[in-house]
Amino acid sequence: MKYTITGATGHLGRKVVKELSKLTDSKNIRLAVRNPQKAEDFAKAGYEVMHSDYYDVPSMVEAFTGTDVVIYIPSITYNVSKRIEEFENSLEAMKEAGVKHLVDVSFMADQANNPFQLAGYYAYLPARLASSKLSYAVVKNSLYADPLVPYLPELIARGNVIYPVDDQAMSFISRADSAEAIANVAVRPYLRDKGADLPFDPGKEL
Repeated sequence: MKYTITGATGHLGRKVVKELSKLTDSKNIRLAVRNPQKAEDFAKAGYEVMHSDYYDVPSMVEAFTGTDVVIYIPSITYNVSKRIEEFENSLEAMKEAGVKHLVDVSFMADQANNPFQLAGYYAYLPARLASSKLSYAVVKNSLYADPLVPYLPELIARGNVIYPVDDQAMSFISRADSAEAIANVAVRPYLRDKGADLPFDPGKEL
């Protein structure tokens, strides 16, 4: 199986590469990145690195060709229309490249009345995938715990968090735990190919 990871040089992407490398040989892993210079350490370690830009479909087609499973880590833009454009471009490239399987990294913010800025994108995603003819899994993260500690002084000064949670409880996950789950979903067909949303519980064994 050939696995291609988008956004592989980001905070989460690097951890997904690390975790996936525990489950399959590095020769089976391709890194699709916008700036290959940021992936020089991976290239030196023997990983296949290819240029891929969410706004350049031909570059994605080239990066995805020969791929069995795409692990799609979206960009960090908070513009919903841009997120959708990036994903539509990616779907077009996957179709043209003949990709059959997708693991999409998402977030638990797809409720119909959720006022979070990106909730529209997360609500669009599963419905769009249902019509894509891909076999897929959507891995829904909660908030990342990693940046929370250095962020605490600002949160204390604000007297609130920036997310619209009102007085409700919040759950967090580390990027390392998320990456481990994503990698395991990617290599396990019974998790990967059901066309389903997979909220990740770090206390539950995969």
